[in-house]
Amino acid sequence: MSRMQDASADLDFAAFCLWIHSNDPGIEGILTVMGEALAQDTDREARDDLAGLIEDGLGSEHARKIWRNLMETLFTPRRGTIVGDARLAGQEEGREEGRVAGKAEQLLRLMERRGFSLTEKTRQRVTTCSDMPLLDLWFDRAIDATTLDEIFAAPSSTDRVPAPAQRPEHTAVPSHGLTDPESSAN
Repeated sequence: MSRMQDASADLDFAAFCLWIHSNDPGIEGILTVMGEALAQDTDREARDDLAGLIEDGLGSEHARKIWRNLMETLFTPRRGTIVGDARLAGQEEGREEGRVAGKAEQLLRLMERRGFSLTEKTRQRVTTCSDMPLLDLWFDRAIDATTLDEIFAAPSSTDRVPAPAQRPEHTAVPSHGLTDPESSAN
């Protein structure tokens, strides 16, 4: 199967041929043709199933690696395959990053609405924090806090949100009243 038209004419037979020839020196070209032919298939579910079967049936690790790379560029994720699971994990990671960024924006808005004076350094501290439990803790504290010290104090055992591992950028910075900790140092 070296032509896309041949592979497209009978995808199942083409998949069978791939399995037989997975150790062929020209396997990269054969897999590329098959991937392109499979990408033309409009039955997405059948296409994804066949792509997974092809991956499972390839006897050569070299061929499997080539196929996985092709699938990353040609297809949407499919659970149960290495490529699909990795892509889905990446999508979930992206969603989590979005949730974290959204929580950071909410926290900044709450602190502004509460009258806290925020410097760029404090804004950056909040927007660069990737620890969702810590952002949740800061948000909860910001509801009733009277100072930024209260919001950014180190997590304690009495906090509702489990205390995450502390990094230097998450430690408390002294402040007075409703001002930003960095502005009181100037």
